[in-house]
Amino acid sequence: MMHRKRLTAPTLTAGAAALALAVAGCGAKTKDEAATAASGGTPAAGSDVLNIPYLADMSVPDPDVFYDIEGNSVILNTYEGLVKYAPDSTKIVGALADSFTESKDRLTYTFKLKSGVKFHSGAAMTSADVKASFKRRADVGQAPAYMVAPIKSMSTPDPLTFIVKLKSPVDPFMAYMASSWGPKVIGPAALKTNAGKDFGQKWMRTHEDGTGPFTLTAFNRGRQYTLTRNDAYYGTKPFFREVNLKITPDINTQRLELQNGDLDAVLHSFPASELASLPSKLKIQTEPSFLRLLLYVNTNKAPFDDPAVRRALRSTLDVDQLVKQAYSDTATKSVGPYPTALLTGQPVLPYTPDPAAAKAAVAKATTKKISMAYTADESGVQRRVSELLQAQLTAAGFDVTLKEVQLPQTYAYIKDLKHAPDLLLATNTPDAAHPDTWARIMFQSAGGLNFLGYSNKALDKALDDALPATGEQAAALYRKVGQQMIDSDSLFFLGDVKDVFVLSKGLTGVEHVPAYPWTLTYAALKRG
Repeated sequence: MMHRKRLTAPTLTAGAAALALAVAGCGAKTKDEAATAASGGTPAAGSDVLNIPYLADMSVPDPDVFYDIEGNSVILNTYEGLVKYAPDSTKIVGALADSFTESKDRLTYTFKLKSGVKFHSGAAMTSADVKASFKRRADVGQAPAYMVAPIKSMSTPDPLTFIVKLKSPVDPFMAYMASSWGPKVIGPAALKTNAGKDFGQKWMRTHEDGTGPFTLTAFNRGRQYTLTRNDAYYGTKPFFREVNLKITPDINTQRLELQNGDLDAVLHSFPASELASLPSKLKIQTEPSFLRLLLYVNTNKAPFDDPAVRRALRSTLDVDQLVKQAYSDTATKSVGPYPTALLTGQPVLPYTPDPAAAKAAVAKATTKKISMAYTADESGVQRRVSELLQAQLTAAGFDVTLKEVQLPQTYAYIKDLKHAPDLLLATNTPDAAHPDTWARIMFQSAGGLNFLGYSNKALDKALDDALPATGEQAAALYRKVGQQMIDSDSLFFLGDVKDVFVLSKGLTGVEHVPAYPWTLTYAALKRG
C-alpha cells in the first residue's frame, strides 16, 4: 500500500550512522520505557514518549524526493507547506500562510506568511525561503515536481509575501499545495549550508530543516527514526516530548507489542479478522480515506493486448466476494473510477460476474498462462485477494501463477513491459482531494503510478483539457476520462479501503485527514 516511488535505500555515511546510533542509544531503557515495563506493559498515564511502528523504511526524509505513504508522518510532522487540509475535511486552510488569494484571471496566487516562524536550525522564515524551496523542488525534479511545473514566475515583494504566477489556469493548483506530497518550506541548513551540487539531497537523506512541531533527531535506517519536540514551535506545544518510529516489518509482532503496551498505536494493516476481539485497553478508530484496491492489466503483451480477453476479466470478477472475504468491514466495493468524495455522478462500474461469457472469451485467448503479482504489504490482505482472484480466473479457464513482489519492483515494470506480470494487484491513493490528482498519476500515459504502461492519447488530451476547467465543465471531463478507463478494461477498481487505527485507550486528540492516509498529527495527540 506504500505506492509512491521508493528509491534505493541510501548508505549512511560514517558520521550520519554514528549520529543515528548516538541518538537512538545503545539499548538502555529510558525513564518512560522503565515505567512501561513496571506497569505490566501499559504506558504510564504521564508518559511523554509516543511509540509508533512502521512496516517498512521510508525512502528518504526529503520532501522533494519522498513519494511513499509509509513515512508520511515524518514529513508532515517535521515540515509544513503553505496550506493543508483541515482535519476530517477536504477544506484547504492556511498552514505557513496566514491567508491566500487567487486573482480573477486565476493566474496569480498571493500568500501572506505567518510571522515569527523559525526553522529547526534557528533561522527565521521569510518569503525568500519559500521561493527557494519551490525552486529546489523543480531543480530536484523527482516525482512530486509536477506540482510546481505550472509555475511561470515567483516573487517576494516583502519578507512575508510570496506571489506565484502560473503559465495558464490550473484548477487543482491549490490541491497540489495542500497535498501531503505538496511543496514544503525548507530552511537554510539544507538550501544553503549543505546544498552542494545535488541541491542538498545527500545531506537530507538523514537530516531535515523544517518548521514543524517535531525535529528529526535520528534516522537509523532499518531500525528506528526519532522525532523530538520542537520547543521553539510557533504553534501549540506538543504533549509528546519524543516520538519513536520503530521499523517492525511483521504485523503480528506489531499486534503483540501493541497489546503488551510497548506500542501506542498501529496505524494501518491491523488484521481485520482480529478487530472484533481486541483487549479492553485498546480502541479502534475507523476513518474514511481515498485508498483504493486496484487490479492493473498489462495491455502490452498477450493475452491482454486483445480487448476481448480483457473483457473476459470483467466477466470473471466477483468483486463482492473479494472485498467481503479479504477486508470484512474495513473496505467497501468501489462504485466508480474515482474515490467517491472526489467526483459526483461518476460512471457506473459494470462488474457483473458472467461465467459463460468469461469462459467463451478465455477459450479464444492465444495463451491461457498468466502471471499475477501482488505487493508484499497489508498484513496478508493482498495475498488473500490474489488467491481469491486466482480461483475466479482459474474457473474461467486461465492458468494463473501468483508472485509476491516488493514495491520498488512495481516501478521497474514500465522499463520492460514485455517481461512485466500480466496482472498486478495493488492499493493506491490520489495525491490530493481533486480528481486530477488521481487521474493524472493513474490514468495518464506518463502517470507516475501507471505501473503497467497503459497508453491512450485521447485520454491524455481529455485530462489536459480538464486542467483549467471548473465546476460542471471540469466534472464532465473527468467523468469522460473515467468512462474511457472503464471501457479500456486496463484497470479494475475493486474496493475503497478505510483508514483503521488501533490505539491505546489512553491516547486522545486524534486528528485525521482523508487525503493523508496512515497519518496522524502527532502534535495534537495526548495521553489521557
